[in-house]
Amino acid sequence: MPNRGGELGSDQKELIVQLSEDGLSGTKIANLLKLNRFTVLKFLKRFKLCGSIENKQRSGRPRKTDSRADRRLIRILKVNRRKTLQDLTSAFNDQTPTKISRTTVKRRLKFHGYKRRVVKKKTVISKKNRVRRRAWCHGKLHVTVNNYWRKVIFSDETQVVLGKDSKVYVWGKDNEKWLPRCLGEHSDPKPHVRASVMFWGCITYDGVGTLVPVDGNINSQKYVNILEDNLWPVVAKVFPNSPWIFQDDNATPHVSRYTMQWKQRNQIPTMMWPAQSPDINIIENVWRKMKILLQRRVHDIHSREDLIDTVMDIWSAFTPAYIKSLYVTLPTRIRHVLRANGCITKY
Repeated sequence: MPNRGGELGSDQKELIVQLSEDGLSGTKIANLLKLNRFTVLKFLKRFKLCGSIENKQRSGRPRKTDSRADRRLIRILKVNRRKTLQDLTSAFNDQTPTKISRTTVKRRLKFHGYKRRVVKKKTVISKKNRVRRRAWCHGKLHVTVNNYWRKVIFSDETQVVLGKDSKVYVWGKDNEKWLPRCLGEHSDPKPHVRASVMFWGCITYDGVGTLVPVDGNINSQKYVNILEDNLWPVVAKVFPNSPWIFQDDNATPHVSRYTMQWKQRNQIPTMMWPAQSPDINIIENVWRKMKILLQRRVHDIHSREDLIDTVMDIWSAFTPAYIKSLYVTLPTRIRHVLRANGCITKY
């Protein structure tokens, strides 16, 4: 049986009224419907007084802020979106006679769509490169995955570092996370690096290609040696009798005279790549997912060799379906860059 004071639904109220008009007492109605007797009797008494089954309007606790106070709070937030909840509360209370709590501030900001989230790492794209990105995307706007992108081998280097990366938080709405004022760098004032390894890797439409650790920094000669040893096996396996295109970015070793001459001698079909375009290079998504998965296994890594083995294991576990899902996004990425007028996009 429900506790005393339980609220009745509309259907229950209408049925109680009907049974009462048929001559049943409140006690019999409660027994018949298996409701609390006091709840039924209280409802019938109120119904006889007001003639309605609707509950009386509850006053509730009055709001501490009005629309004007909410606008002031949002102006304070927009001055510095990295303020903590306590700092926002203090700043608001210093500027207004109304004193509110942190809970009220959080509730009012949530009502207006503002949340506190980890800041996205900032990629500042120069005006010149924004123009070049738009021009490049216009040229690739109408190519499809089947007739073009599936032929492309995407390649890149990444450095895997085990250590701390302090998070920076920023206030913003869901549609503001990529605005310049909501971007920034993750701070790491006192890094505690346990191991660091540079990797070169490539992917194809059919899945991951080769991944190799690299000792030291990569110069032109070392980069050419990497391609000599690791690009041709991928081409022989995936494109034995079909055309292919090799993609790499504009890092100095990739575009040096030494590297370009080697590509020409070996007839490497290359793609011109716009500078500062990690959001178009789908291998960046593979790197990011690899590092996320690596953090789940960080306690099993005790040396540089352990780090290399773990990364190689994660790389080999990426399925062809996952890689294909990234290739499918390329036409959408290009449209997003054009919509963003060449600025960085969410990808």
